[in-house]
Amino acid sequence: MKKTIIIGLIVVTMVLGLVACSGAAAAETEETKTSDFLQEPVTITDFEGDEVVVMTNPRTVAIYDYGVLDILLHIGIEHTSIERIIVPSQANLPDALFWFAKSDLVDSGGTLFYVDRDVLDLLQPELVIMGARSFGMNAAGDRLSPEDRDEFMDETQKRYDNTAWIRLGSGREINIVEDMAISVAALSAIFPGVADKIQAEYDAILEVFEEVNALASESDSTALFAMMVDATSLSVFLPGSRFNLLYDEFGFTPAATEEPEFEDQHGFDVRAEYVLSVDPDIIFLLDRSAATGAGAAYENMIRDPIIAQTSAAQKDQIFVLDADAWYIITGGFTAFRMMVEDLLQYLER
Repeated sequence: MKKTIIIGLIVVTMVLGLVACSGAAAAETEETKTSDFLQEPVTITDFEGDEVVVMTNPRTVAIYDYGVLDILLHIGIEHTSIERIIVPSQANLPDALFWFAKSDLVDSGGTLFYVDRDVLDLLQPELVIMGARSFGMNAAGDRLSPEDRDEFMDETQKRYDNTAWIRLGSGREINIVEDMAISVAALSAIFPGVADKIQAEYDAILEVFEEVNALASESDSTALFAMMVDATSLSVFLPGSRFNLLYDEFGFTPAATEEPEFEDQHGFDVRAEYVLSVDPDIIFLLDRSAATGAGAAYENMIRDPIIAQTSAAQKDQIFVLDADAWYIITGGFTAFRMMVEDLLQYLER
């Protein structure tokens, strides 16, 4: 079984790698789009279950979800109708999306949280793909209340008569297979010329996912998803939380199901004593500080003398996860591959 999953992962890696090279080639060739890309209305279902009419093969698009950017990059931007693309802050893109930071096809248009209307005014995109974080902040970087967020979003959308708005990506709770399926279906409908490429990538990913699930489900070990929120704050994610996918989708047995008392947007805030009390065999550790550019903090947990008493530490089974893949680019093809590689740290033992 292990050989099967490794072979499957290598196949996905090779496919993605070849497509990534193809995407990089776009920066050199800068192919001119022609009238070959027929535009006609198509109805898609977005992440929120809303049906939205979109014109196929848009030439100018704005995308505020890293997972969607990841999918398009790895099937080859040059194979789509896209001539201009607006992305969140080019200077702050994760490494896996570096192509968007250097391509002449790309413009910065705000952040994951802020949609810059000045840029949209200038380029007038035919399509805007929002992410879960979109409209969460104003131009000053202040977080908006749900009411203010909805008002800002409504005002912005009404400002552009010829722009379609859809939301793709993952929400507060990540359901990797379902979320990716929605993005795959939507992007395949919007860019029919690359629908076969997108579906082939997704089918390969599903095969690997099923093998990972089988291996994890066969394990007798219990697992805990932990996150260093910052240099000193530790949180855990249990079944039903944002990272329920570790248990419900990837198939690991949770070390605990009873929720600690305090929860915020970054999970259940706990002390090291809580981790020792549930005593997981495996700890999968996400370092949010690394994902947000604040510097690595995972060593603070690994070196904690109380954590050192856990079964996971005693068995040398504390595995640090790729912060970008699990926290930033979730829902992309490359991100999924990184997730699997992280889980194989344990599953290949």
